[in-house]
Amino acid sequence: MNNKMVFGQYVEGNSWIHRLDASTKIIVLFFMMISLFIVSNLYFLLGILCFIWLIVLTTKLPLNQFLKSFRAMATLLCFTLIFQILFNTTGEIIHIGKFTFSFTFDLTILSLIIGIITLLLYIILGKWIHKYRFITFIILVLLIFYLQTIIHITPIIVTYNISFHMNAFYSASRVFLRILSLLSLSALLTFTTKPIDLNNGIETIFHPLKFLRKYVSIFGMMMSIALRFIPTLFNESQKILKAQASRGADFQEGSIKQKIGQIISLLIPMFVISYKRAEDLANAMEARGYIPGDERTKLHITKFRITDICSYIFLVLFFTFVILSKVLWGL
Repeated sequence: MNNKMVFGQYVEGNSWIHRLDASTKIIVLFFMMISLFIVSNLYFLLGILCFIWLIVLTTKLPLNQFLKSFRAMATLLCFTLIFQILFNTTGEIIHIGKFTFSFTFDLTILSLIIGIITLLLYIILGKWIHKYRFITFIILVLLIFYLQTIIHITPIIVTYNISFHMNAFYSASRVFLRILSLLSLSALLTFTTKPIDLNNGIETIFHPLKFLRKYVSIFGMMMSIALRFIPTLFNESQKILKAQASRGADFQEGSIKQKIGQIISLLIPMFVISYKRAEDLANAMEARGYIPGDERTKLHITKFRITDICSYIFLVLFFTFVILSKVLWGL
């Protein structure tokens, strides 16, 4: 079975980012994320995104695989942009020459009936529309809005206005660039760092907390295990979906009651599989002498290289520039 879960998987490589110490990558990632929320200038955010993608190109990671890691967030990102554009009403309305991007709609009885019939036909015919279902839904919604502009038969139920403001596009663009940059940084970390190295990096960063009697090694182990088993559990869910589909289950059609029953038929096996894998992992760790909270030795001891030192120097310079640009120039 093809592995569709890309995010969280390590990609073997020998680039300079692969050779960086895991703690260096985590610290740089953390402060880069802070910088993204400090910066509000659109061109500055675009420059940071281009810089991140330039780093991605230097790692020689498979570009298709890297882009697939954004697939899970694509729908949420689209809805976020749509809501930002539609419901942000600050600033001036967009004008291009004599044309104004402000539309008035009259929801009449006839247009409402046509809209309901259109959506019902879409639901009924949805069984044969799979590949372009989302695009078809968007086209139907736009068609319903268009009918409300050309049908002026009384009685009118409600009259409302939709306008597009310049600040809404600026705000949506900032949100888009921030989220895309955050996803790129996170994917870059997981693609170039092994789970065990992430665990060691977290332990190194939080080592001072041992004086506060915090179990840093346990926290690092939990984080690395969670990252390690995200793709595994996703693959298991795909196997269960295909097994249930072969038994006649349809997760897209049916009433709400039937869909709830189908979801339960997916969740129960997933819970059983997760519990079984956790038990097997606990037994394996116990057989190898793992004791929570005790000092542990490492097979591969990471050493600071010149690239780590250069990364910290760049981080200090970059973060200082971000702070000064925000304070002095308001970027």
